[in-house]
Amino acid sequence: MSPNELIKQALLCFNQHQLERGTQLIKQAADLGDAAAVLYYGDLLFKENKSAAYTYFEKQFHLGVPGTLHRKALLQFFFDRQKRSAALTDVFSDLQHEVARGDLQSVFALMTLVSEPKHLQYYQHMLHKLLPELARELFLDIDYATVNTQKPTYKALLADFLATTAKYEEFELVHLSSEIDLTLAKNALSALECQYIKLRFTSLLKPSMIVDPKTGVAAQNSYRTGSMVALNPEYLDWILLGIEWKMSAFAKFPREHGEVTNLIHYDSQQRYLPHYDAFVGDKITMQTLLQNGGQRSITVLCYLNSVSSGGETEFPNLGVKVIPRQGDMLMFRNIDANDHVLTGSYHAGLPVISGAKWVLSKWARQAVSDYGRVVYC
Repeated sequence: MSPNELIKQALLCFNQHQLERGTQLIKQAADLGDAAAVLYYGDLLFKENKSAAYTYFEKQFHLGVPGTLHRKALLQFFFDRQKRSAALTDVFSDLQHEVARGDLQSVFALMTLVSEPKHLQYYQHMLHKLLPELARELFLDIDYATVNTQKPTYKALLADFLATTAKYEEFELVHLSSEIDLTLAKNALSALECQYIKLRFTSLLKPSMIVDPKTGVAAQNSYRTGSMVALNPEYLDWILLGIEWKMSAFAKFPREHGEVTNLIHYDSQQRYLPHYDAFVGDKITMQTLLQNGGQRSITVLCYLNSVSSGGETEFPNLGVKVIPRQGDMLMFRNIDANDHVLTGSYHAGLPVISGAKWVLSKWARQAVSDYGRVVYC
């Protein structure tokens, strides 16, 4: 049986909750040298025995399987809560080994984890060598003919990496309203993170929908224009995981409480009329909606570009308008301690007058969400 067929059979087993048999089939595909199966099996092993998974990824790297040390580093950094701090040097070493082999995702990861301009330029140059067209799209203002291509020392890069990750959860906060804890984190995302998300997911955008809470049916509605895409677990990579980490650290909710992150795009004159993010409805409707982790307690928005004119996030009951600026994150609470909807959370995305508006949105539930259960538990 070919690796592809083994993987198909494994997925059928997983859908039927035959976990042991599915894992055996994935391992067989991995043993045949299928790179995707190697990563998949390593992920499954990680849930049972983290140390064994790390050893497995290291062995596969030395056998020439691409991306294995990147996956090891990603799991240590984002999912190994007990050993993350102690393993940062190993994470950097693994990513550097992958960069030396031309691994694109490791280049992206390290570009988000260094702060010194000369070190960022070094990784930008590496990206330009691998994919020059993508590099030019990500960094529109760079003349690569003038970029310093001299490789920094390993010691200098590591020191920058450790200093940058030590500040991973530090934000410049502006408090806008105590009524709903409306807070802005300025420049929380880098220009690279913002541009990367737009470039990667633009082709997946579809017209925005509104879900009828009684029927569960999504349909287009003039109340909400624009387009969006849900960034489901299969899209998660280092940059998107990093953004989700920052969202949860900024708004102080466990990552497993978050719903899926949405990418939203508004063209000129598109908008979202005033609404609540918290669920409202009759008793039967609410029982259904609250099964997925409870009420939507917190909203986080990440602005991926600065809008030329219009596009503010307005809170009419508070008399507050927030101007979208690239890299800023905004959070607010939707319910109080007694689960009552906060009237101050009533908000709108005002029409874009000039240019376009790009934003990431995430809702956090009171408990573990379906998305959080799949990704973070």
